[in-house]
Amino acid sequence: MKKPSLLLLLVVVLTFFAPAAHAKPAQKNSSVDTDVYSLIAQVNALRAANGLAPYAINATLMGIAQSHAGFMAANGVSHYGVGGSRPFERALAAGYPLAGDLTQGGFFSENITAGINKSAADAVLEWQGDAPHLNTMLSASLTEIGAGVVLIEDYVYFVIDCGKPTSTGSPQVIPTGMAEVISNVPVNPVVVKTIIPNTPDATGLTNHIVKAGETLWLIAISYGIKIDDIKDANYFVADGEIYPGQKLAIPVTPRPTETPFFPTQTVPPSTTPDVQATVIAGIFSSLTPSPTPPGIMPDLEGLISWNEPQAMLLLVFASAIMLFAIVFMVALSRMQRKNKPEEQNEDSSHKRSHIR
Repeated sequence: MKKPSLLLLLVVVLTFFAPAAHAKPAQKNSSVDTDVYSLIAQVNALRAANGLAPYAINATLMGIAQSHAGFMAANGVSHYGVGGSRPFERALAAGYPLAGDLTQGGFFSENITAGINKSAADAVLEWQGDAPHLNTMLSASLTEIGAGVVLIEDYVYFVIDCGKPTSTGSPQVIPTGMAEVISNVPVNPVVVKTIIPNTPDATGLTNHIVKAGETLWLIAISYGIKIDDIKDANYFVADGEIYPGQKLAIPVTPRPTETPFFPTQTVPPSTTPDVQATVIAGIFSSLTPSPTPPGIMPDLEGLISWNEPQAMLLLVFASAIMLFAIVFMVALSRMQRKNKPEEQNEDSSHKRSHIR
């Protein structure tokens, strides 16, 4: 009986005082360099190492690269953009004076990539892994560059668009058959950086009117939801394309009103004082600022809001009670075993006297 009692005591102590394990969320790597100018600097450093002149930054190329990075964040990594547009088509639609044979795509090339905590240096190193991507950065024919970067939590999207303008700086005449295609490519909008979310209604839904420059990833971040949540609530954006003026249903659930986990129970007054209830009420009144009237158990809602020292004090008190109960049971068991031989001796003496 002694060994099981000690084992049980050990279990009780470990149960109440073992520290709880708390999972730490993954920390964002703040050292990752993800701005567009660092990306361009990495590309130009590679060109310098190979004896090539640096690319000049072009504002139009910067705009289409940033716009496509946002499009990829909403739709996935691909060279195809809004309306299925190709990189050089987006450049022509934005007014870039692209040189070369436009029917063959002109002097233009694009690199894209994405990944978790991927830096600008990581992107450039990855692009050196195959000839097409390496040629985009080390081409002797291309002279200008634009870059775009979009960061969603720890996931980074990178785009560089490199081209060569005409010698006159004026756009070429678009060949017959291409004009209609180029005219259908949306002109690169100004990419907005922030959105003020609307307030959800009682059903947990709110409507958002798409404005020029907004993207699905920006809307999702602004409302604290996922892009797939918006797609599920709006069947017409299943392909990921949105346009200014569209009305999107945003499935944002309003924060529920906090209610007590346990209902408050009112104990009817009694003419006979309950000693046990009075003692317990006195203990709880020492833990909380508001006094508890004798004879009434404290509201369980108050227990939930206790801080850590108060909770630990309660655990110590409960452990002490359990320890007292165990000691009492052990002592009682020993007394019973001690009394059994005396009873047996008395029975034997009685039987012998009866036989005589």
